Order: sequence, then structure tokens, then C-alpha cells
Amino acid sequence: MGATGEAVSPRVAEIFEKVEQLTSTERLTLAKLLLESVLTAESEEETDWTAMSLSTFQRDWNNAEDAIYDNCVPTR
Repeated sequence: MGATGEAVSPRVAEIFEKVEQLTSTERLTLAKLLLESVLTAESEEETDWTAMSLSTFQRDWNNAEDAIYDNCVPTR
């Protein structure tokens, strides 16, 4: 399986064979773009989860029972 050293799908093997024909600079550029695409996707997913959790936290935090407590706690 070439330089990969591990079993990969036929699709990945075919792409890797083509990538081996690129120059070092082209392969580095491709690697950078692939890594950025994964990191961007993870970052966007993390942002979505954070937004959902913050809205839930805000809904739980702002409730009538909690308002009673909030009114008893002196502000600084």
C-alpha cells in the first residue's frame, strides 16, 4: 500500500497514488488544506454545540424560582 503502511479503502489508495505524483510543495499545500477543512468543520460543530448549551443554560438560569434567590442576594 505504498508509503501509507496501513490498509486504506480503494478510494483513498487511488487518491494517494495520484498525490504521490505531486511535488513536495503541492503535497504540503494539499495537506494544509485538508487539515484546515477538518479543523474548520470541528470548530463550526463546536460553536453550534456551545450556542445550544448556552441557550439552554440561559433558559434554566432565568426562571421564576431563581428570580426569588436573585432578589435576596446583594449586588456588589
